[in-house]
Amino acid sequence: MYLSFDIGGTNMRLATSSDGETFAGSKIIPTPKDFNEGMKTLKQTADELSHGEKIIGIAGGVAGPLDKEKTMLVTSPHIPGWINKPLKTELETVFDCKVILENDTATGGIGEAVKGAGIGKEIVGYIAIGTGVGGKRIVNGKISNDSFNFEPGHQIIVPDGNLCNCGGKGHMEAYVSGSYFEKMYGQKGEDITDPKIWDEISRYLAISLVNTTVHWTPDIIILGGGVSKSIPLEKVKTYLSEFLTIFPQAPEVVKATLGHDAGLYGALYLLTNN
Repeated sequence: MYLSFDIGGTNMRLATSSDGETFAGSKIIPTPKDFNEGMKTLKQTADELSHGEKIIGIAGGVAGPLDKEKTMLVTSPHIPGWINKPLKTELETVFDCKVILENDTATGGIGEAVKGAGIGKEIVGYIAIGTGVGGKRIVNGKISNDSFNFEPGHQIIVPDGNLCNCGGKGHMEAYVSGSYFEKMYGQKGEDITDPKIWDEISRYLAISLVNTTVHWTPDIIILGGGVSKSIPLEKVKTYLSEFLTIFPQAPEVVKATLGHDAGLYGALYLLTNN
């Protein structure tokens, strides 16, 4: 039995698989803010899903940059109680099996690249827009190497602009994210109906995607995360084509197709292909 997980700033998702391809069961629960409580919750949920069957491998993503050895979070504005906690070691001890730990955006990106909207594309740029903003570059079904993790949500798009949750100013995440929407407009993305607001958000997102394009040169950009569902894609694509002048055409931009399961599929793929 394999266990996949996706620990986000708001929710924690877990799923078990017997064949390494499909899920036998899954569950979504709120992410505990305390690390020790999180470990207890994860173990209890895993036991429920596995029905007592031995778990032989675990892989999952967690919200925030990891250390170079990919054993723990080194920073996270959304689950600070998990920072510098021995996540991989604790999982290895509790379950006595192989554990692969990744940034949650990386698992979501690889899931969409090999099982979702990026199938057949050589270079996939994945941007996850949820409570915060993350991103990953996938090349030929493999996650691009980096010293920590790519953090496109913390690119500066407005010098000395809005204060970001990380303490910086003018970051993409301070203009295009769920936490920003609630702070600025007092609404969640799915509740915003004013076309002027969406036009402004689309412009900021397009600026960010220009930067993504010139740095990553992807064949396709996939927009994932809960907030992306509400974003007017055609407006974003129009602004992207207008702003991107160095290349003959903008990359294809699409919305993710796997929803909340992207990270679970990505984790399972990493577990069975490493």
